[in-house]
Amino acid sequence: MTVIDSYLDTLFSPYPDSPRLREARSELRTMMEDQQQALIEAGRSESQAVGTVIAEFGSLEEVAAELGISAELDRSGAGTAQAAPAALSTERAEEYVEAMRRDRRIPAVAIPLFVLSALPLLLLIALGGEAPSGWTLGAGLTVLLVLVAVAVVLLVLHGSRMEEFEDVTDGRFTLTPQVRELALALRREHRRERTLAVGAAILLWILAAVPVILAGVLADPGTMTPMYGVCATLAMVAIGLWLVLGAAWSDTAAAALLQEEDEDDLAVTSTSPAIRVVAAMYWPVTTAVYLAWSFLSGDWGITWVVWPIAGVLYAGLWSASAALASTVDVRTDARRA
Repeated sequence: MTVIDSYLDTLFSPYPDSPRLREARSELRTMMEDQQQALIEAGRSESQAVGTVIAEFGSLEEVAAELGISAELDRSGAGTAQAAPAALSTERAEEYVEAMRRDRRIPAVAIPLFVLSALPLLLLIALGGEAPSGWTLGAGLTVLLVLVAVAVVLLVLHGSRMEEFEDVTDGRFTLTPQVRELALALRREHRRERTLAVGAAILLWILAAVPVILAGVLADPGTMTPMYGVCATLAMVAIGLWLVLGAAWSDTAAAALLQEEDEDDLAVTSTSPAIRVVAAMYWPVTTAVYLAWSFLSGDWGITWVVWPIAGVLYAGLWSASAALASTVDVRTDARRA
């Protein structure tokens, strides 16, 4: 399917399918292709010509009289239909990419903070022994809430700074060949960086259960030594998140510019909104489960097993997501070949 075909699909989508509108679509396609050919003969490249044709074209209502479909549009409720999205200029796309590059560290810091928020509390519990005092728990919970609040503020700040590009992130534009090439070049340029980051992160997540398992096996019964292993596990998970999210900005930007569907985005480990929600809530929820079990049972020397189990499950989640992402990349490359 050509870029003009995609544009016409968007243009006619608000209207019901009818023989007259199909005929009008064919006529309009011929008109646009003729204009494109004239621009090519005038010295423009094919991509420049099609971009100019789409950028200069108005709404369907503006050419309805010329095509003889005014009555058809009126009967189908043309007054409530929206014009086709404007073509995204290369300059606008470059501004969006630069904004993503500039703010790339904000989510890379915010999401790991959700994981690290439980670490001070766990360290204070380990230092306080099997019966931590109220002051110890109060201080730990206060720090936990402060870190969560900082992470939320960072994410809100990032969302606020990107509001001016809502048309891009929401896909409310017509993709041009120039912008498509820009997005593909961006993805190619940073593919190695992202692959290495995801690989290192998955390795850290798989090994994240090792510290807590070793601490539990080697520690004397009844001690809080396994808690230090738990803290090391959380630190490894947070480092992995920092690596993969810091390298994800280019793929996020490319996916938005290419208007990739949600099913593709969901398979991209570091950019999926669903994965981000899980990453943000997983470890605070794990901490809540651990504390509830520990206080209700009083078995602080046993309840630490929550952490290696959570670490293994977390590593499995991200490994499966990364494997799906690789499958999607291969399938996407095959379609574009």
